[in-house]
Amino acid sequence: MDAEEIRAIFRFSAMEKNMIYSFGIQGDLFLPFLLSLKSGGSWSYATEETKSIAVKDVITYYDEESKTGYTLEKIYFFIDPEVVAKEGVVRRLEKCGTKEERELVERPYIIALRAKRIIFAEVNPGSRKITVRELEKKCIQLKGTPAYSAAHELEHLKKGEVEGIPLWSFEYVKDQ
Repeated sequence: MDAEEIRAIFRFSAMEKNMIYSFGIQGDLFLPFLLSLKSGGSWSYATEETKSIAVKDVITYYDEESKTGYTLEKIYFFIDPEVVAKEGVVRRLEKCGTKEERELVERPYIIALRAKRIIFAEVNPGSRKITVRELEKKCIQLKGTPAYSAAHELEHLKKGEVEGIPLWSFEYVKDQ
């Protein structure tokens, strides 16, 4: 790593710190947001007083004519989230933490969450911009993958470890 790269990392870290402080939220509560941004996926964090989750969604924009595109990442960051409503049941395989293999779990297809605060970010690789704002609304509905991710992170906050049916309970069937 050369000196210019180190300076760029410090500049980015300073912008990140300023963004966090601009919301007046305890810094460690932002860990799920930062992990989602830097490592990908959805994350959760809890102290005795409060909890937070970051849920990621992605949309790919592709121009058929130019044959180019980008995948926009949306990060929903919730402070003290609670479930307002759930709809549907989707069976899916998930891998979590230190577990060796994926497990079969059931997740809602749609989940509505209420939170003390909801911060929304769009990460645009096309423009190399991370746009962050606080949403005025305190309740939001997630559908599909973001709903599964939110339910997964809320299970972490409630139970610690996510529990499901082991993959080895499946059977192979040879198609003729």
